Amino acid sequence: MKQNIYNITFIVVCFLALYLLENSLQAFPLRLGIALLVSFIAGEILAKAGLPRISTYLIIGIITGPYAVSFFSLKEVADLRIIDSIALSTIAFVAGSDIDFRKGSTKFSKILSFSLMQFIIGFSAALLIFYIMGQFFHFSLFTNISFILFLALILNAVSPATTVAVIKETGSKGKLTDYVLSTAILKDFTIIVCFSILLSLLGSQGEEASITKVLTEEFVSAAAGVAAGFAVFVYMRFVRINLGVFLFLTIIIITWICREMHLSNLMVFITAGVFLNNFTRFGSIVTESIDKNFNIILLIFFFSAGMVIDLKALMSMFALAVFIVILRIVILYVSCYISGKFIKEDFKIKQLSFMGFIGQA
Repeated sequence: MKQNIYNITFIVVCFLALYLLENSLQAFPLRLGIALLVSFIAGEILAKAGLPRISTYLIIGIITGPYAVSFFSLKEVADLRIIDSIALSTIAFVAGSDIDFRKGSTKFSKILSFSLMQFIIGFSAALLIFYIMGQFFHFSLFTNISFILFLALILNAVSPATTVAVIKETGSKGKLTDYVLSTAILKDFTIIVCFSILLSLLGSQGEEASITKVLTEEFVSAAAGVAAGFAVFVYMRFVRINLGVFLFLTIIIITWICREMHLSNLMVFITAGVFLNNFTRFGSIVTESIDKNFNIILLIFFFSAGMVIDLKALMSMFALAVFIVILRIVILYVSCYISGKFIKEDFKIKQLSFMGFIGQA
């Protein structure tokens, strides 16, 4: 109890410091450091009460961001994008390094069938429901076919980063974890491709996306991931000097290259991790090296994610957002149950796997 009082007092003092430094552009690094420290301490306190640390990081990011208390400006948040990208790259690398298709309990063919069937059922169900709402209940938002197509697709979107964060925080392992992580990554790729197709077919002038361009970028990113994975393998096989530092510097360099060449750093690092874990013996070593400092990566990523949440936009669509969240949970449960039954999986996959996909990008 006494320790909690000390911790809360320290957080209050930190918020006071942020308030006093709010208008100082030169003190941006100091404000950022204080805000991250507050997030970290609050995360540790609330974790004891059962709240996931990443949820606390998001909440503190929202509170201190430009759409709430405004301790940081929109420009300052934009300046953090490269750091955010490096954190995402690290999370993606760990995600790929945790996937092992050589295990008999998680055959790739079954995971692929589960992922595709879940996506098809989820997208079709959402599209049908939105269409009925527009045609029979006369909700104006749902009378536009382009709108409901995009909304049905977004409703099925997943967040591999959130999935990895929850898995790491809970220490989850086993077949259910393998299914959830692998499916999240496969669905993420599927939705990116489908989104580009819809945007290309339905987008207005100036918003059109080339299907060929998006597919090329994704496949080039995957090829770059294999090359990056091979480079890491060569270093680990022959050099072996301070692996942790090497991996961190490699992630920074490749993230910068991805940004300059318009590649998907998510795809690059997931592919690199999958390559290392399935075609070499070093996948687990990579995960162990990054795990030592993984909490700081999650802190930076989810704190930054919270800072860009526009509360005014959220409140203006709050009723619709709540409806979509509830609908999404129902559709995820039904699609996971049917998909699990189709591939003849056990109770955990059929009844519980849907919870792993509720977190959304």
